[in-house]
Amino acid sequence: MSPSADKPTRNLRGRIRDLEANERSEVTNAVPAVTFANLPAVGQAGRIRFVTDGRKLGEGPAAGTGVLAYDDGGASWRRPSDDTAVLT
Repeated sequence: MSPSADKPTRNLRGRIRDLEANERSEVTNAVPAVTFANLPAVGQAGRIRFVTDGRKLGEGPAAGTGVLAYDDGGASWRRPSDDTAVLT
């Protein structure tokens, strides 16, 4: 293979690396992660957090492995998966 024929392959690999790096940067730290104890007070509907010790369905008390949560603007942080209050 000639050096000029290999150039598109090198450019493609570089572009793939750039896209992968950009993809990671767009999602890394996109949703703030906090423990249940450090969740802000509810009342601003639409905020999203990852509760690192929040319980998924079927997880026992104090055994939460983390769950996405949203502020319902009222009484609690809720899991989008089933709209129940986040527990630890």
